[in-house]
Amino acid sequence: MKSYIVLFILILAACAPADLDITPTAVPTDVPQIEVYITGAVNQPQTTHVLDQGSRVRDAIDAAGGATDDADLDRVNLVQELRDGDQVHIPAQGEAAGEPTATPAGPQVPQTQALLEEIVASLPGTINAGMIIWRRDLNTEVAYVERDGGITARVTFNEAGGGLMELTYGVFETPEQAMTYYETSRDQLPTLDRAEERDQFPTPNAFGGGTYGSDAIFVRDNVFIRVSVPRFSSTAGDPLNPMARPVFAILDDVLASSETE
Repeated sequence: MKSYIVLFILILAACAPADLDITPTAVPTDVPQIEVYITGAVNQPQTTHVLDQGSRVRDAIDAAGGATDDADLDRVNLVQELRDGDQVHIPAQGEAAGEPTATPAGPQVPQTQALLEEIVASLPGTINAGMIIWRRDLNTEVAYVERDGGITARVTFNEAGGGLMELTYGVFETPEQAMTYYETSRDQLPTLDRAEERDQFPTPNAFGGGTYGSDAIFVRDNVFIRVSVPRFSSTAGDPLNPMARPVFAILDDVLASSETE
């Protein structure tokens, strides 16, 4: 009986057209979409565009016919992710500084995002932390994440010995919200299960380490800072202490610059 079944299958195969395509047809899936409004130095200003969810500012510029010759793209965060209802403004060269590139539709305070972007823009390509030299990983995008009452940005650095450091700044609407995020991070990070406070640095702070690497977190007013070193094989010693001072120096420079503007 089995031989007859095999023979029948062979006959069917022999009779099938040579160009028969038996590849399964892909079933398209709906991609969530967002609607944004773009103004400023683009070829089609004051226009509304429907984009795929996860689109960036650069996608909105392309949808509006591209940037004009006088667009000041150096002031634009082209990789900023858009949300439904955002207004994107592309400044022209010489235009006075105003609102952020993408004005959120939600309750997020624009000054919060603007300060965070200024901090990220001020980060140097190389940070000398004692005997350790951290170099910014330009192949890894800055990871912006919205939090309750604020937003954080994570920037990646490497060092010659194979070490990896992730530097996170978070700016919140109020000091209370920043403190809440600090306390949540301290409770949830396994590296801080046995955290200690080091009084040579601004308090509150928490330092800890273990199987998952090492972490140091801080909060000053409405700004949260995290220095995370998930991988470090150098013999230069503790990587956290030498990094604590530069991260505050960077913040102080940005705040001082903002006060003089």
